[in-house]
Amino acid sequence: MDHVSSIEAKSIEWKLVDEGVEISILRSEPGEVRALLRFAPGKGYARHRHPEGEEVFVVEGVYEDMGTAYEAGSYIYYPPNSDHAPTSPTGCTILVMSPVAPVNI
Repeated sequence: MDHVSSIEAKSIEWKLVDEGVEISILRSEPGEVRALLRFAPGKGYARHRHPEGEEVFVVEGVYEDMGTAYEAGSYIYYPPNSDHAPTSPTGCTILVMSPVAPVNI
């Protein structure tokens, strides 16, 4: 029987993956990864592509991508093979849902 799993906010472990960008893998199963990414103000990634696509939910702050700003509560779907260049002018936390880890860790 499957069981419910949870992580309390105070127990989230962050790992630095790039200057000003941290990740916390919440769930990782074959073909299914759920992770939080936290961007410091003014930080982000250069333009890149995810062959598998990904979904993003903005938990807090302002997430920017390719000239569009998304406030907390926004949902973004990136279809397979789409480009993006995520940044945050103010800092943000996003939930990333993807078939693979959103960054190499």
